[in-house]
Amino acid sequence: MEGIDWQLSTIAILFLTGLGWGLFYDLYLLVKPSKKQTHFSDFFFWIISLLLMAPVIFFANWGELRLYLWISLLMGVGCYRVAFRTSVYGFLKMSKRKLKRRRGYF
Repeated sequence: MEGIDWQLSTIAILFLTGLGWGLFYDLYLLVKPSKKQTHFSDFFFWIISLLLMAPVIFFANWGELRLYLWISLLMGVGCYRVAFRTSVYGFLKMSKRKLKRRRGYF
């Protein structure tokens, strides 16, 4: 049985991972072509998410998938959506418009 400090640090790491996952999803929505809904791009997003989150899960709790892992991830994503999404997504859209105007990106 692991100690409570190890479980709390795991929860904190996965909460921060959830915040990062929310940011990654906003970046995906910004780059994704809006007119053409492709299932390939959605599948690609989930594969990249898995590749980015699997090492964190293995680092945090040796790959044990427990209920508190999913709860802390969802709490991180939920806190990102409530607290940071409007300002971060607005900043990302503004940056995309400026880059598009200046250099022709996107």
